[in-house]
Amino acid sequence: MIYGYLRVSTDKQTLENQRFEIQNFCRRQDICIDEWVMETVSGALSFEKRALDVIYFKL
Repeated sequence: MIYGYLRVSTDKQTLENQRFEIQNFCRRQDICIDEWVMETVSGALSFEKRALDVIYFKL
């Protein structure tokens, strides 16, 4: 099983852009992502107060 991992921590980053670039790389390398893991983390919060939102989905 191959996982694609996406993580953003600022409002200038998007999960969609990261996924697009990873998919382009995978096409060139003949790699198929079986499942995606996405996290959105706020870099403005202290480390102790950060909560990771993990979303898993299958294609």
